[in-house]
This record gives sequence, structure tokens and C-alpha cells, in this order.
Amino acid sequence: MSKRLSPFILAAGALLMPLAQVAHSFSSDRQDSSMQASTTYLYLLRKTPFFTRLTTAQLREVIAHSREWEVKPGTAIAASGDAARSVWILLDGGWQVEAGGKVYPALHDQPGKWYGRDAVYAAAQPSRLVVSQHSYVMQMTQTDFERLLAQGLDFQTHLAQGEQYYAEILRGK
Repeated sequence: MSKRLSPFILAAGALLMPLAQVAHSFSSDRQDSSMQASTTYLYLLRKTPFFTRLTTAQLREVIAHSREWEVKPGTAIAASGDAARSVWILLDGGWQVEAGGKVYPALHDQPGKWYGRDAVYAAAQPSRLVVSQHSYVMQMTQTDFERLLAQGLDFQTHLAQGEQYYAEILRGK
């Protein structure tokens, strides 16, 4: 008697294979597992300062266009020279921007709770973003982030605070 796989199992396998390939390609870059994919829960995201002004539908859009990572302390997750140009948002924990031989720590409720966009990538002074304590971070492509802004998601207060913060530490203004 031959064993046959159900169409459901075959379909599930076909859907999961691309996800496994993406996860493997990312994890092979980080052999030490300093970053692990994590699940974004709507009820927790709603309480994160960067997202408190969003509706449930908008939070779902954010989740659909982002990736959440659990990150170990000491992990460098981005730098001003990164070609990918992601926008990073600190969901929980702490990180620091390192620039000009100085360290600028931030928590999830402070102006430095996001990193990216032109505030970082167009700054004259190079910088890098390093997680300083066990943290959860969200990564969005800059294209997706800008699309969400164009759809009216209210990040303006947080972006303005961050723009001023980065102007001070990366441009000396």
C-alpha cells in the first residue's frame, strides 16, 4: 500500500518552502543566531509608543509589511551605509546609535526609537545601530514605510522627534 500525501499537506509545504528559504538565507548570514525571527502580535503592537495612534486596520497593514526580530545584546543590525535602507523601530528593549566615537542609547519610548530614512542615510556622519539589551525590533523596507505614510498612518510626532534627535547627533545641528 503506497502512502499518499493529502492535497492540504502538499499545499502547505508549497507555501512554507519559500519562507524557509528566506529564513535560511538570513540565518546563514548570522551563524551565531544573534537575530531570530519573531511574531508580531497586534495586541502588543498597539501598546508600543510608535504605533499607539494607529487603528486596528492600520496595525494589520504594518504587520503585513514588516518583519519582527528578537535580538541579542551587542548585535549590530544596521548602518548608515546599508544599501537596503530599511527603517528599524524599537518595539521593546534598548539599542544605541554609535557615531563619531560616541554612543547614543535609546529605549522604545524615546526619540531614538526608530532608525533609518533620510535622517540617517543622508547624514554626513556615518553611524551604526547596535542592540544594547535583549530587544524586539521591527524592520520595514523604506519603500513600504513610505507607502504606509502616504496611506495616512500617523507616525508624524515620532518621526519629528527622531528627525530632531538625528540632526543633533549625526549632523551636529
